[in-house]
Amino acid sequence: MSLSTRRRWAALPCAALAVALLASGCSGDDTESSGRVPDKSVLGPENKATGAPVEIAFITTGPKAPVYTEELEVAKATVSYINNYLGGINGRPIALTTCEDEIQVSLARNCANKFVQSGAVAVASGETSNADTVASITSPLAMPYLTAAGGQQSLMLPNTYVLGNSLGALAGVPAAYAKQKGYKNVAILTVDSPTAVEPLKRLGPFAFGNAGAQVDVVAVPLGTADMTPQIQAALEKKPDMFHLLGDVSFCTSAIKAMRTLNATQPVMSVTQCIGDAEAASQIPGGYKDVMVIVNAALDPGAPETKIFDAVVEGSGAKKPDSAASAYRAILGLWSALNGMPGDITRETVVARLNAMPEPKPLPLAAGDTFQCGSKPIAVVPNICTASALLGKAEEDGTLVDVKAVDTTPIFKMPGS
Repeated sequence: MSLSTRRRWAALPCAALAVALLASGCSGDDTESSGRVPDKSVLGPENKATGAPVEIAFITTGPKAPVYTEELEVAKATVSYINNYLGGINGRPIALTTCEDEIQVSLARNCANKFVQSGAVAVASGETSNADTVASITSPLAMPYLTAAGGQQSLMLPNTYVLGNSLGALAGVPAAYAKQKGYKNVAILTVDSPTAVEPLKRLGPFAFGNAGAQVDVVAVPLGTADMTPQIQAALEKKPDMFHLLGDVSFCTSAIKAMRTLNATQPVMSVTQCIGDAEAASQIPGGYKDVMVIVNAALDPGAPETKIFDAVVEGSGAKKPDSAASAYRAILGLWSALNGMPGDITRETVVARLNAMPEPKPLPLAAGDTFQCGSKPIAVVPNICTASALLGKAEEDGTLVDVKAVDTTPIFKMPGS
């Protein structure tokens, strides 16, 4: 493959991530906690870390932000779990340095500068809205930065690592599903905005082309209450499935129109599409059988969900599920670094994350793994796993049967 081709495809996902950010906003799942009963015994016997602490920095929105998902409480609880039950990093406790950006670029820049000047060996974040701002400062100064969900440029900058598959919700999972089912035409509904539509039109043919399918991007004006005309127009092109990129109100309108028109095609969406029981009641049949790409698997019966519940119990977080990204980022960073030889410094952490020797369990990911440095998605080298999570919604929006979906073939480079 030519150098120009490599550059074209390498740059493509960065622009396309604008769509994912538009769809997801700044917060995670807004639903209340599930009512699962925590059991501290699942944490096992204490194994307290001792000695000189390893400083880790963590950036979050903070409670002053318009949207706050209690990441700070969950992050502190996760560090306490690591220090008291997992023996810290190589036996040494983690000291957490935090900073709040209130979803403001200027404050995120201040946080990044604070971290660079601190003794922290790495920066972590959950679903930050300013990943690119942080990475633009930490990357050139060789400070490692691991985020649960990347931005745009942070997917490409050196010394930056994205724990989850940020492209999965955008096109990876629907394309992989279409390939599995043999679908040839997929309609994607998104907001009619240049920052959403144009990148998606570029990424879509690449991802779905690797799935042997065509994609029809349906742009819907913001605030459209009745999407019947848009769904009717899409149906005339005979799609095999629909994929929805939007918030609860957007997806409510879309699904209502599909049900009104008796559309039988399977529907896939992102987590932000699914509302509570009240939102479900506005849709004939509710969310039944809608496939949902999720950020974390929180099956009540899964051992790792029980551990998560025990960890966040008493943290002060009223909706800890919405802050699961903080848990995933910090526990993932611990998993990557624990057992590394030699001193723990910024330089050695970068070396470790650039070439993790083996896959590690990806927290709350239905048994999936991650391995930073292995470049599982060739077009975005900073992503540490090729899989994303897909579940199914019940009528009231409850998500069940969450499984990891491999998107490696979907993002295969042309000619490779």
